[in-house]
Amino acid sequence: MKRFSMFASGAVGTACVLLLAACSQAGAPPGAAHPSPSAPAGQATGPEATFMAAYGSYDQQKILDKALQVKIARCMAMNGFTYHLSGAGTGASSSEMGRKQWGGQFRMDLTNDDVTKSRQEGYGIYREPVGQTAPEDPNSYVNSLPPDRRQAWNQAMQGGGRRAEATLPGIPKVGIPSEGCIGEAYNELYGDLQTYIRVSGLMNGLGIPLKDRWGRDPQVVAAVEPWRRCMKSQGLPFEGWKDAVEAAVKLYEDKNVPRQKAHPEEIRIATADAECSVQTGKSRVERARFVYYQQRLLEEWEPQIGQYKQIREAALTRARMELGSAR
Repeated sequence: MKRFSMFASGAVGTACVLLLAACSQAGAPPGAAHPSPSAPAGQATGPEATFMAAYGSYDQQKILDKALQVKIARCMAMNGFTYHLSGAGTGASSSEMGRKQWGGQFRMDLTNDDVTKSRQEGYGIYREPVGQTAPEDPNSYVNSLPPDRRQAWNQAMQGGGRRAEATLPGIPKVGIPSEGCIGEAYNELYGDLQTYIRVSGLMNGLGIPLKDRWGRDPQVVAAVEPWRRCMKSQGLPFEGWKDAVEAAVKLYEDKNVPRQKAHPEEIRIATADAECSVQTGKSRVERARFVYYQQRLLEEWEPQIGQYKQIREAALTRARMELGSAR
């Protein structure tokens, strides 16, 4: 997930309305940077399952997103404007894609020890398009409105600019418009906005202190040196895992070169990485310390996480009632 301000000027991007995680400055949960080569797509297992259990399921999030949009559309209609509900596509393929992306947020995306998959797909950086294109924002028409109408539409959506914001230790400030149809919809669905932004911002940002603590752990740092020597012996003198992945990413800088499968050099790098991670025990150390720091964070923030779960469960009840009455 990208990191950007919650709402931009001009037409409000529909994606920003949907997920605080996608639109806050807190960043993504663990594992959003690159596809994970070591866990089943769309499924969290082992230590990752703990974060997913706290955050909620993909199907639940779809319900919350849809209800939020229905509320915004009704509010906009009462203000004399049209708001079109959006979706990431229909059908089994788009649903599966969304499920994979959701699960990918919670996987430990900091190590690679799946030798078999690496030999087949490399890091999984390249993905051949299969008829899937980014859905067009159904509210993009707002940018074509006369300036006064566009300003009025945005005013109805966001109000006068006030925001419910929260700053959490180790996590950048996050916020949601507290006025207009957006603020009204969030307030109806989640209750007190200040409380919601505080606990949801924490959930969305837990990956930041997790990766920071994990990356500075002496055991994790020490495990890199034997891996580095192993990679160098195979003609790949990378300082660390990130350097190996970045080298693979650069292989696709030429967008004019069609690709039917992963670049051979990406496969070579990823395979060597996985083999060295297994042989030197690097990934075993990394996974064990990941579990340790994740559990510590969950214990430190247990009251807030518990409050988040309560708010989310109550919101799901309201969302199902909303969608049931909207049919």
